[in-house]
Amino acid sequence: MKKLSAIVPAGGTGVRLQSKTAKPYISLNNKPLLWYCLNSLERSRKINDIIIVSEKINLRRAGNLIKKFNFKKVKAVVAGGVTRGESVYNGLRMLDEDTDYVLIHDGARPFLESKLIDKCLTAVIKHKAVICAVPCSSTIKQADKKLRVVSTLDRNSLWQAQTPQVFAYKLIQSAYGRFRNEKTGVFDDASLVERLGRKVKIVPGTNINIKITTQADLKIARAIIKAGY
Repeated sequence: MKKLSAIVPAGGTGVRLQSKTAKPYISLNNKPLLWYCLNSLERSRKINDIIIVSEKINLRRAGNLIKKFNFKKVKAVVAGGVTRGESVYNGLRMLDEDTDYVLIHDGARPFLESKLIDKCLTAVIKHKAVICAVPCSSTIKQADKKLRVVSTLDRNSLWQAQTPQVFAYKLIQSAYGRFRNEKTGVFDDASLVERLGRKVKIVPGTNINIKITTQADLKIARAIIKAGY
């Protein structure tokens, strides 16, 4: 059986949420935001172990969350770096050498469904690099620095990237080893793999797989839970 490990970047200060509480620990239906994705990963039969990457100041807080909710698959909690790239690389360094595939999922995306994990694993075995994404439903304008429209992009070929993003272990390790310190053009984990000249396969995601960034996002998340997620 292939070994699939998960890395969960769980930083965030909560500034855009207008909260004094760090984003992973903001309450959502009486549970910390971070609990939701960890719970999904814990319950998945495909996931072997989990690495949480936390801001250094919240390492103990993350450890307490793991103990409180008895997350047995969490192998380690490690401190992140200055950038997301450095943080994910710190997580990669904690994985066992016999790891076959790595799933990277934002701790601020609470609604990770097990069937989406399964689809990603099926796809990554064939394609080596996959991302979840949803088609763009709005018209997208490209603008210059003065906010003048340069062009209207064809939305039929545009997708909005999400996580999880799943990769063959050696491939994502190579990509981060080479490009993690780049200052520009690093938009997500897959963008580093693209720089290696490798193709990335899209697995259609879901519209409820939202990232919590603002108070409006929290309201949407509460509505999703109320609707019976």
